[in-house]
Amino acid sequence: MTTPTFCTDCGHELGIGRFCTNCGRPVPGRHPEATPTVSAPAAASAPASPGSPQPRSAPVVPPSADQVPPSARYPMYADSPPTVTSPATMPAPRPEQHLPLAPVPPPSYPTAPNVTRSWLPWLIALVVLALVAALGAFLLLGGDDGEQAADDSRDDQSQTSDPSDEGSDTGEPEQPDATGTGGPVDAPDPDDVEDLTSDVTATVPSIAAPSRDRKGKPVRFVAANMWDGKPRTAWRMAGDGTGETITFDLGTDVVITDVGMINGYAKVDGPINWYRSNRRVRAVQWEFDDGTRVTQEFGDKQAMQMAAIGPLATRTIKVHLLTVTAPGKTDGRDFTAISEVRFLGATAD
Repeated sequence: MTTPTFCTDCGHELGIGRFCTNCGRPVPGRHPEATPTVSAPAAASAPASPGSPQPRSAPVVPPSADQVPPSARYPMYADSPPTVTSPATMPAPRPEQHLPLAPVPPPSYPTAPNVTRSWLPWLIALVVLALVAALGAFLLLGGDDGEQAADDSRDDQSQTSDPSDEGSDTGEPEQPDATGTGGPVDAPDPDDVEDLTSDVTATVPSIAAPSRDRKGKPVRFVAANMWDGKPRTAWRMAGDGTGETITFDLGTDVVITDVGMINGYAKVDGPINWYRSNRRVRAVQWEFDDGTRVTQEFGDKQAMQMAAIGPLATRTIKVHLLTVTAPGKTDGRDFTAISEVRFLGATAD
């Protein structure tokens, strides 16, 4: 039996299997259940001699246009021809049923960390850097240590030492290093003891050149700054004052009981401490008219440091500078300075 090339049922081109890959019909000549392509009588009457032509398959009639082609099947697993259903006999599709959707909760997102203050450390760092840069520029450009006149009253009040902090020696008077030729002097009545410094004059070794403060105002370092009652002002000389002498004239004969000094430039201007920057007097020798000499040593504090010397009659007081420090390590200024001196006593009878 000749194997047809096209399926005798649907007209689909056949492959090598035993079933049509389009409709699943058994292929004659390949499957025992397939219908022969020619009738049995015709096959029987056909000559069977060798070399005779084989009977041809019947012409294939294409299916009708309204017939839906069946889905392809795999002949190796097909056990029966598929059932073809025309559109007219197909069941009506069931209407779609839409079930109500369950409400979906809104998505939850992780809360972002609080970053409103993340800029604060950077801002603080920038401010600190700006302050350091400004201070460095001020020091490099030589900002001077002159006082600011607009702030004199407030600064003088804040810088003036309280009597309780002056370091006055309320005990026995200092023993003189050298006793003069004058005779004993009676101590004045305590009610008569007063500050004798306001009317003095002074002779100093030298005076440093004027400078200017940060506002451009001139600052002078004259001797009168030592008894003006303002610790922010000072007498100042250039260089090391060790061995130099300052002479004070009280203008009249007096009986001296106490002497004292602010032993440097007692000015703090913002972050700059001019007391530490300039040279400071560490020890002096007070000399009076009869030749008596009394040595006083000073600590590093920006306050009046007094010494009770006992009653001594005099009109002038000489201050010999025995020991002077080196310039400060920070922005050191090579100047010897004294902000204030004080003489307590009473006018002689």
